[in-house]
Parts: sequence; structure tokens; C-alpha cells
Amino acid sequence: MKPKQLTAAVLFAAACAQAAELPQNAELQYSGPYGVPATMTFTRSGNAYKIVSVIKVPLYNFRFESGGTVSGNALHPSYYKDIRKGKTYAEAKFGGGKITYGKAGEQQTENAAGQILDLFALAWQLAATDGKLPAGIKITNGKRIYNIGGLNKTGSAQYAFAGGKTTVENYTVKRGDDTVNYSFAPAFGNIPAKISYIDNGTSYNLKLTGLKINGQTVKP
Repeated sequence: MKPKQLTAAVLFAAACAQAAELPQNAELQYSGPYGVPATMTFTRSGNAYKIVSVIKVPLYNFRFESGGTVSGNALHPSYYKDIRKGKTYAEAKFGGGKITYGKAGEQQTENAAGQILDLFALAWQLAATDGKLPAGIKITNGKRIYNIGGLNKTGSAQYAFAGGKTTVENYTVKRGDDTVNYSFAPAFGNIPAKISYIDNGTSYNLKLTGLKINGQTVKP
């Protein structure tokens, strides 16, 4: 039996009933850099969350994983890992008001004031706050901590996936000297339809191609 498909209208009504409520489970399929497949899963269990993003770049197979707790509409991380070729390349750990971060074998510890999220967790944080950036938030890639220069909405657009189209709201976030671009789909609880960023001079562009929310396949 095929999973039941939800229409945009049904899902939009559910999203309105639970304003910016993060899903219990979301599975997103993307087309990644050079068309390689990529996936991102967001799961909640009680007040705990976990985000796993996999970009199947040949020879590397990047895996980005983070987890923590949800309080209200705020994500509070406990860890973040950048895993390459099956080994931890860089990570960040949170506890006692401090953050320990850096490449494997090159870690340092400092005070952690306010939220410090990775760029995938930031996508879900923005989804939960309807595109509003929490005050004093910073971003980490496990290797460094970056100030966020601001969040700018750059307009709306029609986005095609899974044989249909939906409206997305486009945003840019300044991460140090670089820019992270997000596109959110309001009809689907603000799930991130597109994420593009630069890391170590390499551009990554994730474009949504398939979606399941709480185990059900979703199409526009």
C-alpha cells in the first residue's frame, strides 16, 4: 500500500492550526551539488530533537548531525558533528554554558552566550519562528563560530517539486563573510525547500525533490 499523500491545502490547514509547530518527523530529499542525492531528517522525541543531513558526494559522503532539546519554539543544541568518510572531521559540544569545538584533535573551549546553531538547525529554528532571527544567535560549522550579520527576506517565488508547485519565501543570512540562502515553504510548515552555502570555498546548493511529514508523502 502506498503512503497516503497530503495536499498542500490539507497541510496548510494543519500548519495554521499549530502555528509554526515543528513536525514530529520530516524526511526531505534533495538534489545536492552536481546533482548528487542528499537527504535531511528532522525528528522529535518528547522535548529532544535530532537533525541528520547526508550529502552523498563521491569519496566523502558528508554527514552532518546535531541534536538537543526544544523549549517553546527555540532549539537548544547539545552537540553538532561534521562527519566525512565515516570519521568525525569537526564537532561542537555544548554544556554548562560553554562550547567545545574545532577539528578533531584541535578543539578549544569558550563561553557560549546565547544560541549557537549549525546552519541546518538554524533552518528549522527559522521555520519555527516564521523567519524571525532570535536575538544574539550565532552559527557554527564545528570548526569556527560565526556572528550572524542579519536576516533579510528577499521575496517570494514559485518552487517546483514532486510534480507540482508551491510558494516559497526566500531569505539570506550573513555568516561571517559568507551568505547562507534559505527558502521556506509556508504551506508545509515552513520546511526548508532550498539551502545554499559556501564551505572552504566549495558551494553547496540543496534543492528539495521529495518530502514526507510524519510518515506521509507530501506533494504540492
